[in-house]
Amino acid sequence: MELLLVLLLFLALPVLPARGGGIPAPPPPPRASVRLELARVDANLTGHDLIRRAVQRSLGRPGVVAGARPGAGAGGGAVRSAADKGEAPVVAGGGEYLVKLGIGTPQHVFSAAIDTATNLVWMQCQPCVSCYRQLDPFFNPRLSSSFAVVPCTSDTCGELDEHRCRSEDDDACQYTYKYSGNGETKGTLAIEKLAIGSDVIHGVVFGCSDSSAGGPPAQASGLAGLGRGPLSLVTQLSVRRFMYCLPPPTSATPGKLVLGPGLDAVRNVSDKVTITMSSSTRYPSYYYLNLDGLAVGDQTPRRAAARIRSAAATTTPPGTPGAGSAAGGGSANAYGMIVDVASTISFLEASLYDELAEDLEQEIRLPRATASRRLGLDLCFILPEGVGMDRVYVPTVSLSFDGRWLELERDRLFVEDGRMMCLMVGKTNGVSILGNFQQQNMHVLYNLRRGKITFAKAACESMS
Repeated sequence: MELLLVLLLFLALPVLPARGGGIPAPPPPPRASVRLELARVDANLTGHDLIRRAVQRSLGRPGVVAGARPGAGAGGGAVRSAADKGEAPVVAGGGEYLVKLGIGTPQHVFSAAIDTATNLVWMQCQPCVSCYRQLDPFFNPRLSSSFAVVPCTSDTCGELDEHRCRSEDDDACQYTYKYSGNGETKGTLAIEKLAIGSDVIHGVVFGCSDSSAGGPPAQASGLAGLGRGPLSLVTQLSVRRFMYCLPPPTSATPGKLVLGPGLDAVRNVSDKVTITMSSSTRYPSYYYLNLDGLAVGDQTPRRAAARIRSAAATTTPPGTPGAGSAAGGGSANAYGMIVDVASTISFLEASLYDELAEDLEQEIRLPRATASRRLGLDLCFILPEGVGMDRVYVPTVSLSFDGRWLELERDRLFVEDGRMMCLMVGKTNGVSILGNFQQQNMHVLYNLRRGKITFAKAACESMS
């Protein structure tokens, strides 16, 4: 009876008329830069509780984490790599930063978690057959005069790896969007009017989900995908550049997200590095960087060339002859690293993580502690009695991306946990991930036209 009611309700929804072979007309780009505030999930919690919750969500994010059991550290039993399982290397259901958006006519305001490792923009809709708990009211598409479903025969529907028609008499595009593990969201692909800041954009394609598992925290009604795929928000808006700045986790300052032109904040920052993105034939939607070395303090840099792992074997810089071709056309000595705003901690491929831990133990003259059961972090050091983390020596960790070095200092590496300080980096059996803790107090600029990412170290208050 419940399924029959759901079917009848959806049959009453309008279907988008076919345009040019059933392809919805793309929405026009924003008139100018759109500037939005980013709220942190669990911002009402104290510092340690906030960090603990964020770390626990991060530990479940990679589909390839080696021993990500809370409190067990990162050295537990390994799982198969994403390549072995044929899955994406990150779980797309997380999210740590929220943006306020409006959808429909009349406008329904909701919070969405931003995610650079996800393409689909989706939210939970009524009637919701099986959904995770959310704090905002569910969006009811039947009450919106601007809602229309995408035809199943359209090329837009074909952009989704897993889709189907609802029935022989109904041409609506039904999708299933899967994450690593058991996470997925199902629903109807539709178009709507989306309010982004003061701009109202017509014809945005989004997923109207009626079933979700492994979704974002309850503070979010869904996700705003900022990936490189055709259905991501930045692609749909024809945005060629976007930038964000994430304040430290315990800061009361909101984060910032800017979509569109006029991003001049990084020009006056002297401490910055610009890195060319790579393209992966296996995972083309992620923002990939070729990680080819790391160094701790003044030590000789270690080359990340012990072996080729996962998608790193099929990466090649944009514009290179053979780019996007099969394996063998990519870099021969680089690991892939995904830039991921939705994961708090970073993850390094297992052999690189072990090298980093060994180097840090040699440089930091403090006793090694057991893993932090409260935070679920593996590499911890015991602080002297009455001495805070800010008073002990911590070497800079530098990551090399095709010879361009990104330096990470103490506050982007460690967090204090009582008498311990713990490294905010985990271990994975697949592609490495650059999390948001390592990106704090940086203006991170994505130049999609030129295929580059700039990391400029500056406080978020200075981002105009």
